Amino acid sequence: MVNKDKVIAASRDYLYLKRRGYSLRSILEIIGNHFQLNTSERNVLFRGFFTKNEMRDRLTKLVDPRHVNGKNLEIDGYNQLITIESYRKGSFVFISKDGVARDTASVYRSYKISPITEEVLNILFNNLGVIRLAEFIFYFDQPVSHSGKLCEMINGMILKYGLNGKAETVKSPDFILKSGNLVATSDTIIMAGAGSIFDLAGWLIDRVWQPKLVDFREF
Repeated sequence: MVNKDKVIAASRDYLYLKRRGYSLRSILEIIGNHFQLNTSERNVLFRGFFTKNEMRDRLTKLVDPRHVNGKNLEIDGYNQLITIESYRKGSFVFISKDGVARDTASVYRSYKISPITEEVLNILFNNLGVIRLAEFIFYFDQPVSHSGKLCEMINGMILKYGLNGKAETVKSPDFILKSGNLVATSDTIIMAGAGSIFDLAGWLIDRVWQPKLVDFREF
């Protein structure tokens, strides 16, 4: 459960301390304790609020669907899939200060394939043709359990839908994606290195469900 008003109030002190260079871990502990934030609310602060200096380059890299037509897209597999699944499960998904959709989940290393996984993948591939990518590739972390099985599922579905793409496991998706030309991710470290960013998860959620997500750019 996330109390939006409490997070917004806490964000002012959070950003004040960030701008002054305090340790991020210390800031989250101090502000989180002071405002009595739960784990999800602390994750919203961490993933949703950035200083202007942090966002400056990032904002110039964001592209909309019109600008991905005919291009190759590299996808941060777990990052994007977990965000879409989180929304489908009814968890809190929001628009961060930098305009990217993010969630509060902390399930990356413990991720498990579920019926929701197949459902959201079907929804994704049923809509992906609209943006007319030349090719796309999902990267999943080799060391994470079930990554191989997930890639098999995705590759089978890509074939079924007649799309030009694939999924594969690699030792470090971050290493590859940081030097990508066009990347779908909400990971700020990857965003800093990549050429352009497409918010695939946010685009799909908006296109299919058209929700009124909490948009922290408004505050």
